[in-house]
Amino acid sequence: MIELECKSEFLEVSYDSENSWVISKWTPNTLHLTIDQYKEEILAVRQVFINHYPFACNLSLNQDFYFVIDPATQEWTAQQLNDYLPPKSAVVVAAEFVAQLSIEQTVQDMETAVKYFDNEPEAREWLIGKEKVS
Repeated sequence: MIELECKSEFLEVSYDSENSWVISKWTPNTLHLTIDQYKEEILAVRQVFINHYPFACNLSLNQDFYFVIDPATQEWTAQQLNDYLPPKSAVVVAAEFVAQLSIEQTVQDMETAVKYFDNEPEAREWLIGKEKVS
């Protein structure tokens, strides 16, 4: 069962109790996100991580993520989430190149196995261990 944990104009965070996944979905409104608002959203994600820790996987749906995370905020984000990360995280890539690059730079400092995907079905298959062998 998937339950909505928190929702704002920028982000929806749900918990899938059947698979033990936290699912984060950013909205196109991230185009207008400020650093302070971004930090509030990350703290909301962290609280969901804490509430369900330990959980199996994180699915981050970033197709509509447009905010560019500066280096200091990348480091801050990693510090906020590192203690509560699951073993596996799947990230569906942002359409906007610079935003995606800033996501990758943020995640490189996190202690989780991360794989990037072009679409949600492939990301889900990897998380449940059913990815196709290429």
